[in-house]
Amino acid sequence: MPHVRKSVAVLALSLFAVAPLAAQGTPRSQIDAANAHFMATFNGGNAAGAGQFYSADAVLLPPNATAVHGRADIAKAWADFGKMGGTNLKLHTTELVAHGDMAHEMGNYSLDIKPPKGAVMHDHGKYIVIWKRDPKSGWQLYRDIWNSDVPEKP
Repeated sequence: MPHVRKSVAVLALSLFAVAPLAAQGTPRSQIDAANAHFMATFNGGNAAGAGQFYSADAVLLPPNATAVHGRADIAKAWADFGKMGGTNLKLHTTELVAHGDMAHEMGNYSLDIKPPKGAVMHDHGKYIVIWKRDPKSGWQLYRDIWNSDVPEKP
């Protein structure tokens, strides 16, 4: 009987030790971490570095512009946006559902645009992202679209 108690104790300790690791490895926690790293990269002045978060076959769908295909062109698009003064990006996930190696995320964003000349513009709106999990790289942005809640000026 002592060996049974010992086995049960070892099993219980194993489960308690694994539970926090499993929680850290959830799609939500991994995507939240990727979003935090994305914001830090962009806000740190490395807008082009934001392209590293996209899959090789990703598509960026910016407002009032044509679709941008592929990691390299997406990095260039983010670099161009950074040159226009984009900064202080904040993402807030309102919904995230994983479906195996794919996930969809919906949320709100805010950012500032500080042009070289003129006043700072504040933008805010909503976004939808489809994530794809790569076995080596983890979760990557696969489809990315957003639009502003700020009315256009006439």
